[in-house]
Amino acid sequence: MSFIRPLGACLVLTLAVQSTSSARAQDIFTFRDYYRIVSVSDARISPDGRQVVVVVTREDEASDQSVSELDLFDVATRSTRIITENRPDVSSPRWSPDGDRLAFIASDTAGSPQVWVMPMDGGDAQPVTNAPTGVELFAWRPDGRAIAYVAQDSPSDRVRIAHHDDLFTVGNQPYLSHAAALPSHLWLQVIGATGAQRLTEGTWSVFPDPISWSPDARYIAFDRTPYAGFDAELRDSRVAVLDVGRRTVVALEPGWSWNPSFAPWADRLAYAAGGFGDIVQTRLVASAAGSFAAHDVAPALDRNVTYLSWLPNDEGFFVAADDRVTRALWRISPNGAMRRVDLGDLSFQDVQGGSVSASGAIAFTAAAPLRPSEVYYLPPGGNQPERLSSYNAPIARLNLSPTREFAWSNGALEEDGALTYPLGYERGRRYPLVLVIHGCCGASQDSFDPLAQLLAARGFFVLQPNYRGSDNLGRAYARAMVGDPVDGPASDCMAAIAALEHAGMVDPARVGVSGWSMGGWLTSWLITHDKGFAAAVSGAGIYNATMQYTLSRVDGLMPYLLHGATPWSAQGARAYRAVSPIAFAQNVSVPTLILSDADDPNVPTPESYEFYAALRDLHKSVRFVVAPAYGHHPPDPVRNLALYRTWVDWMVRYLSPKPAAQ
Repeated sequence: MSFIRPLGACLVLTLAVQSTSSARAQDIFTFRDYYRIVSVSDARISPDGRQVVVVVTREDEASDQSVSELDLFDVATRSTRIITENRPDVSSPRWSPDGDRLAFIASDTAGSPQVWVMPMDGGDAQPVTNAPTGVELFAWRPDGRAIAYVAQDSPSDRVRIAHHDDLFTVGNQPYLSHAAALPSHLWLQVIGATGAQRLTEGTWSVFPDPISWSPDARYIAFDRTPYAGFDAELRDSRVAVLDVGRRTVVALEPGWSWNPSFAPWADRLAYAAGGFGDIVQTRLVASAAGSFAAHDVAPALDRNVTYLSWLPNDEGFFVAADDRVTRALWRISPNGAMRRVDLGDLSFQDVQGGSVSASGAIAFTAAAPLRPSEVYYLPPGGNQPERLSSYNAPIARLNLSPTREFAWSNGALEEDGALTYPLGYERGRRYPLVLVIHGCCGASQDSFDPLAQLLAARGFFVLQPNYRGSDNLGRAYARAMVGDPVDGPASDCMAAIAALEHAGMVDPARVGVSGWSMGGWLTSWLITHDKGFAAAVSGAGIYNATMQYTLSRVDGLMPYLLHGATPWSAQGARAYRAVSPIAFAQNVSVPTLILSDADDPNVPTPESYEFYAALRDLHKSVRFVVAPAYGHHPPDPVRNLALYRTWVDWMVRYLSPKPAAQ
């Protein structure tokens, strides 16, 4: 295995970026500006297309919380107003079928998430559910008189558990589990009635993806997993249909599938399907009227479908998917013909939000390279969206660093990534470079990224490479890391660096590598197999493939990447060790910062402790910083910003770019 940086011919495709040496320090994006970014999500257009409701979230430094509200836009006048007060955790707005009411999820007085309904002609919202474990998601019945919702089952013996007689048998659960996994199921709540009706039960579970009613209210489509647990979604989820009257459930797809959506006018069902054994890329499938047998709708798309919505009157679909360094939006006709919507420099953001009115207008959120997310409206038949909101205008007015697509070749593969230029960039100069490698399994986009802006403001080029396994260049590219999860993707990153060096844009002596999750895995792999880096930041990285398989709640990832192998045979043990950076720790020669949450269920924190101990005992230059939080990434704004600051400071310390005002 070579430790020499690969050379070879590379193709560089970049757009011209003007020099910006006149940047004023007070206009630069700083750590303080992080708290000014407004998150905008889950845009929902009213059935008549006249109004749009959206979830608006702001980071509150004082309370260390993300505080949300629902804002209502008038499409014609562009006027807006807040329609929720004193509900900091509001989410999931959904219009009633006739548009006279709005339902959403918010906490009750006990702190449990419930469905609330607000009359749109005036009056306060009232809770309509009282689920003991809280509501995960819901959908209006087509007549507007009831909702279906998903809630986790309650423990069978609360009294016994309350007295600590709570031993449980481990099934397919991660190491951080403190109780047996409980399934979630469908319930029906008639508006105004006391109590809810249970619709499904069993040891299998409803995964909290969108649910959808058929227009005659006979069926509910949902995402079914064979057991309760996060990993079931990764490997075994299948779109299923409940016959509401008979209480029978039929699973439809033989392989992984999700995000079912009934057509508003007929019992036709569409969803994203991956095929048996494929968890990297999905395709759009739909059934004919009166049948649930699905067929491919747009086989020529060859992109991972992340959003779909029916157009009215059997006109087809809106579909979103990662495409190169953007998330694009297409209109797809019933015969599979595709027409891409002209989003300009926008990337579609509403993966499970966004919605279409009865006339065919769509509302969604999108981000641009120099502007965080805003609300957009596309009129019926239109091809250029109109921006409704200006939440992030203060950020857009700052002196931000431009981001462009950067493309290169690695052997037979044509690859790309999002390249953010250093603030004050001057053509002809060489700058330090920081790779920020994304996790599994999407793709980096050229839309606004706070970490990239913070690094660029300190004088770095920032490249976010879309290595093989990313979902932006088709199924073959997405599957190219199966059986080759680290060597191939690492060579893609090295080819990108070589292309930038060949173009005279970066200083070869000042290259840093970093990433989170799978990006952390590739970071640690690169520093154990290449000597050309000056600094490394590895966040929540996979360092021991066996530990990843045995302790993680996404334990299906490693067998998928290694052709079904587990580490419990001689051949499997060799395969797992061969992709584990811990086995090559003695080769590290770069100052390394390891980052992790204290309790990470996805990439278990003990992996980080093991890698840190190895580097420490081998007398390497290493620092290990932990956020005292549960999750795969700090969930609160203060720790998240502290992580960014630690990340940036490490690169500044070892790559020494020119300082910027902070």
